[in-house]
Amino acid sequence: MKSLYKYISIIFLGSMLTSCFDEVPGLPEIDGITSNYDIYSNVTFFKIYENITVEVSNEPIGSWDLAFQSALDGDIVLVNYTVVATAIKTGTTNFSAVDKNTVNELFTSNKWEFNDPAYSNEKDSTALRDWENSEVYLVYRGGTSLPEEAYYKIQFVSKTSTSYTFKYAHVESTEEKEFTINRTLNLANVYFSFEQNDIVRHEPEILEWDFYLAPYFGWFETLVSGVFSTYYQNGIMINNEGGVRVAQVFDEEISFDDIDLAMAKNLQLTDWKGIIGSKWKITPNSENPIYNMDSDKKYVLRLADGNYYKMRFTNFYNDRGDKGYPTMKINLLK
Repeated sequence: MKSLYKYISIIFLGSMLTSCFDEVPGLPEIDGITSNYDIYSNVTFFKIYENITVEVSNEPIGSWDLAFQSALDGDIVLVNYTVVATAIKTGTTNFSAVDKNTVNELFTSNKWEFNDPAYSNEKDSTALRDWENSEVYLVYRGGTSLPEEAYYKIQFVSKTSTSYTFKYAHVESTEEKEFTINRTLNLANVYFSFEQNDIVRHEPEILEWDFYLAPYFGWFETLVSGVFSTYYQNGIMINNEGGVRVAQVFDEEISFDDIDLAMAKNLQLTDWKGIIGSKWKITPNSENPIYNMDSDKKYVLRLADGNYYKMRFTNFYNDRGDKGYPTMKINLLK
C-alpha cells in the first residue's frame, strides 16, 4: 500500500506542471477524434463503435466526493482522485468526538491517503479500505473545495448486498446526516456529493462508455524499476467493469499500420484500469516546449462485444492550438 504525506497545496502541482510551457506554432495536424473538453478540469467519457468513436458525456472535476462500487461484486468506496481528495482514520468510533481540533491534530500526519484511479479496483489500495470497522474517517475534499468546506467526517453505519448506509457531517457542524446508497446494475459506481447531500450524475451507464479522459493524482514508476513516486497527471482509465481489455504495443519496430486482427488476437490483454494511463505523451522541455505524442505507444482494445480496435494518440492540442485536448486515432481491426 502506498501512502501520501498530505498538504493542501498539492492540488496545484498539476496546473503548474501543465501550464509552464506555452503553445507554439507548428503543431501536428488533427488525426482522429479530439476531446471537446480540456483534460485538466473535466472528466470526459467515450464510447467506441465500429466506424466512429463518440464523446458520450462530460462532467467537471470536483462534482462528487464519494464513489460506491455498484454493478459488480465488491464494496469499494473511493474519494475523488481528480482533485486529490484524501482520507485518514481518526482512531475513534465516537462520531461526535471528531471535530476541527481533530483536523488540526492530524493535519501534518503522514497517514493521509488518496485514491489512484489506476488501482481503484483493488481495495487494499484505497483510502477508505477499512470502512466496515465503524471507525470515523476524516475526508479532505480536495483542491476545488473552499477552505471552510474542505473537511468532513464520515462513518459507515451498515452494508447489505444492495446498499450502503453512512453518516457524515462537516467538522464544524453539529448536524449529522445519514444517507443510504442503493446499488444499481446499470452503473459501475454510484457517486455522492457532501455539498448536495445527494447522489450526483458522473459516469454513464456501464455499457455506454469504454474509457474516460481525466486529471488524477497517482503513482508512476520512476527510472528505477520498482520504485514509484506520486504525480498529478492526466490520462485515460478504461471501463474494465464494462468488459474492456487492453494490451500495450510499445515495440518501436511495430508501426501502427502493422497492427492487424491476427496480431491483436495473440496479444496478452489485461483488465488493469490504468493500462493506458498517461505515458502516451512526451513531457516538454526548454528545447521542445510542446507536448508531442510518443509514437511508440500503441494500444489494442477488445471491447465487451468482442471487437478489437487499435489506438494511438496523435495530438495534445485542438485545432485552435489550445493545450489539453487529446486526439486519439482508433481503428476497428477486421
